Amino acid sequence: MVVGNLYLIAKIMGVNFDFAYQMLLLISALLSYLLFRRFDLTTTWSLGVPWSQGGRILINWAWHVGALMFIGLLSQYTSYYSLRVLLIWFFTTPMVLLTGHLLARYLFFWAPLETSNKRSSVIVFANESARILYQKLNVSTLYHVEGYFEDRDDDRTGGGIPGLAFLGKARVAAQYVRDHDIQVVFVVLPDAGARRAINMFDEFGNTTASLYYVPDFFVFSLLKAQLREVEGVPVLQVAETPFYGVDGILKQIFDFVFSFFAVIGLIPVILAVAMAVKFTSRGPVFFKQKRYGLNGKRFWVYKFRSMRVNAPEADKRQATKDDDRITPVGRFIRKTSLDELPQFVNVLKGEMSVVGPRPHTVAHNEHYRREVKQYMMRHKVKPGVTGWAQVNGLRGETANVDRMEERIRYDLEYIRNWSPLLDVKIIFLTVWMMVRGDKNAY
Repeated sequence: MVVGNLYLIAKIMGVNFDFAYQMLLLISALLSYLLFRRFDLTTTWSLGVPWSQGGRILINWAWHVGALMFIGLLSQYTSYYSLRVLLIWFFTTPMVLLTGHLLARYLFFWAPLETSNKRSSVIVFANESARILYQKLNVSTLYHVEGYFEDRDDDRTGGGIPGLAFLGKARVAAQYVRDHDIQVVFVVLPDAGARRAINMFDEFGNTTASLYYVPDFFVFSLLKAQLREVEGVPVLQVAETPFYGVDGILKQIFDFVFSFFAVIGLIPVILAVAMAVKFTSRGPVFFKQKRYGLNGKRFWVYKFRSMRVNAPEADKRQATKDDDRITPVGRFIRKTSLDELPQFVNVLKGEMSVVGPRPHTVAHNEHYRREVKQYMMRHKVKPGVTGWAQVNGLRGETANVDRMEERIRYDLEYIRNWSPLLDVKIIFLTVWMMVRGDKNAY
């Protein structure tokens, strides 16, 4: 909308859309992505509400204009532009953004959605907040609520949640979520139940469901939660993928484009590694293994083979220093991460991302999901060819639970703090590690 409005105004005013205007369009597109990518269609946009979507649109557009003026003064390009075109663009774009956002919001909610396309949900614990939440979710086009869980008697909860199926005691909720692939869990407790809620989130940490607390503001800092709205009801977002919506589309585009050019540009390296593996040890060039992907779904991950064929416990035992299963060529390609290059094929297939938590073997997943709190939360995003934990020295063997807990801490930090610039930083750090070698890789 921002760049389209600029192009339209320039054409109507009869201005030649030359290189200067094309550069302005490109810079404006980049600024628009950085400033406007976090606007939710499900949240109120009323201009009268502080920090609402509408208010933030106006504030961010002011930052957009200020940044362009600063760049123009530094580059001394301001004389190339029509002042009339710029003024019309500056004053009309906020109305275009507000109108477009409002129209998109209404189209989004009017679009018919089948139940199968809604996010399956459950509510844990019943009180007045839970009943209000269910009333909103019951008419939502985004969520399908299957039922609720509760330990207490009706005289303590005010009669449960009318119209919603009772699914059992709260202690079986996490198992139900795993067995039925529930996508969203809303935990609702009175103020006195803060400690109980934290314990519940530890239990749901062994699932891949998105978690929302509705809401006890006392636990904001304890849970590292963020305030969100679901159908107008305030909730605390405890666990959610950062790639739900526009950011997810942009992440997919980046992954595909980067991987496509990486494969094309690295063809000589890929061929050289393939020939080295083939001619120095018996067996296939490539190695594939089942790993956990997005939402805990399994997929085949590809690598250049670095171990002897039929090496004992190849699927279970992690590689260690001086491991006799590893071939001489395998040791070099593992040290330099060249064995991971075939995983760009996994990225092109949509099974992995360029950057994300590294995929673990199925055996390790099943073991550590019971040992490390919130372990399965790392599967809220696609696994990556490289990751935040790896560039922070946590690549290679995880000899004990403490080492894995540290890796998971970095994975969850990446998910909570993701940004395009963080992905770029991790890619550069990965290339640097490949050049100098990694002492933890063997």
